[in-house]
Amino acid sequence: MNLHIAYRRTVILTLIVKLALAFFLPMSGDEAYFIIWARHLDFGYYDHPPMVGWILYLLRFIGDGELLMRLPAVLFSTAIGMGIYRLLKPLDASRAVLVAMIFLISPVNIMDVLITTDTPLILFVFVSVYALVRALQRNHPGWYALSGAAMGLAFLSKYFAVLLGLAYLAYFLFTPQRKQRWFGFLLLVLAAMPFVAVNVYWNYTHCWDNILFNLYNRNEGAQFSYKDVLTYLGTTLYLMTPPIVYYWWRQRGAARPFVQPEFRLYGFVFWVPIVFFLLLSVKKTIGLHWVLAFYPFFYLLLALYLSVPQLLKTAKFMVWFTALHLLIIVVLLAGPASMWQRSQKLYSGYVFLMHNDDVLAALRPYERDFLMATDDYSNSAIISYHAGKEFFVYGAGSQHARQDDMNTDFRQMAGRNILTIDKSPPELAKYTPYFARVEVRELKVRDAVFYLTLGYDFNYPAYRDGILAQIRDHYYRIPAFLPHASCYFCDKYFAGSSCPR
Repeated sequence: MNLHIAYRRTVILTLIVKLALAFFLPMSGDEAYFIIWARHLDFGYYDHPPMVGWILYLLRFIGDGELLMRLPAVLFSTAIGMGIYRLLKPLDASRAVLVAMIFLISPVNIMDVLITTDTPLILFVFVSVYALVRALQRNHPGWYALSGAAMGLAFLSKYFAVLLGLAYLAYFLFTPQRKQRWFGFLLLVLAAMPFVAVNVYWNYTHCWDNILFNLYNRNEGAQFSYKDVLTYLGTTLYLMTPPIVYYWWRQRGAARPFVQPEFRLYGFVFWVPIVFFLLLSVKKTIGLHWVLAFYPFFYLLLALYLSVPQLLKTAKFMVWFTALHLLIIVVLLAGPASMWQRSQKLYSGYVFLMHNDDVLAALRPYERDFLMATDDYSNSAIISYHAGKEFFVYGAGSQHARQDDMNTDFRQMAGRNILTIDKSPPELAKYTPYFARVEVRELKVRDAVFYLTLGYDFNYPAYRDGILAQIRDHYYRIPAFLPHASCYFCDKYFAGSSCPR
C-alpha cells in the first residue's frame, strides 16, 4: 500500500477510535472538576491557570456531554500527529509518514481523550515549537512572536510551560550558530509576557492560590524515595517503548541523515523536561501525564535516529502495543459488575462512576429538605457534573482541587440541613460539633452501599471556628515575601483579620 494512503487512513481510523473512547469512558473526577471551572468563568482557578476552563466554557454553549467536552483532547492530539508530518515532510516524505503514523497509533495519542489542563498545554507547546522552527528557517520576527504567544498560552494552560522556556534558553545558549538570533529570542519572550502577567495578577488578587498549591501545599512531606525514581524511569521506558529505545541505542553512533538545526531544538525541548522530571522524582512522584506535552518531539527525533526499516518495524509493534491497551479498556468497560464486588468500597466507587444517575435518583427524596454535599473533591465534581448543579465539599478536604473554597459560601447555610454522601462509614466527630442533630443512613444503589450523613440545623459559627479556621491556617498561609491584595477566603469568613503569614 502507498505510504501516503496509509497515513491518511491512519489519521481517520485513529480519530474514530479516539472518538469511541471519548464516548464510552465514564467522566473522571479531574475532568468533571474542570467542567465545574467552566461553570464559574474566571481568569484563574485555584490549582492551575485557566485555559482548559475557558475552552470548556465555550463548548458548554453547545452542550456538556462527555464526547463534546473531550473533543479538544481528541482533536488537538490528532492535529499534533499531522503537525509532525508537516515538519518532517520537506526533509524526507517517507520518514515523515512513518513517524507521524507511529505517533498516531501510539498509546500517547490514542489514550489522549480525557480533557485536562494538559490538553491545551500539549497543543500550545507544539504550536510554539512549530512556530520557532519556522522562525529559525526564515528568520522572520512574526514567527518568533507567534512562538512566544503560543508559549504564553501554554503558560496559561499549565506551569510546565516554564520547562519549554528553559529548553529554549538552553538551545540558544548552547547552539553557537543561533547566537545571531538572540533578538528573535527576546521577541519570543516579550510576546509571552502579557499572558504571564494575566496569571500573576490573578494570583496577586487571589491569595497566590496557584503558588501556594504548586510550590507549598502539594509538596508537604516530600522526601527522598528511590521507588519514585524507579517508577519514573519505568514510566519513561513505557512511553518510549522498548523497541524504540533498542533501535535508538543501536543507532547512537551512526551517521545522522539530517543536519537541520531544528533537530537540535527538538532534542532540547524533549530532554530538558525529561531530565528535570528525573531530578524532581528524587522527592516527588511524577505523574505519567506530566511529561506528555514534550513527547511529540521524541517522535520527531525518531526521523533522525531510526532507519526506514526500523521505523516500519516500530509501526508494526505499536499497532499491537496499542491494541493491548484498547483490549484492557474494553474488558473493564464491558465486564460484568461482579468484577468489582470483591470490595464493598470498590464496588460503591464503580457504581458511583458508572451509574451516577441512579445515585442521583436515590437522593432525589432528600432534595427539598437538605443541601447536598460530599466530603471529597473528586466525588463532588463527578456528582455535580451529572446533576447539573453543584454538590459542595463539607469538611477540611485535601490540598488538591480546592476551587470549592471560592464557589461555596458557608455563611449562607447557617441553620440549614446538610446531607453528605460518602462511600465509607462517616466519622461522626466531623459532624456532631456543627449540627443540632446528626443521623446516618445507608443508601443502596444497584447493591452498592452509600452512607448518608444527615445534619440538621447547621451551626455556621462553630464550623467557622472549627473547620474554616483550620483551612485558613493550613492552605492560605501566604509567604511574607509575596505582596497581595485582599484574600477572598479570609475576607469572606474572617473579615477584619488578615491571612496568616
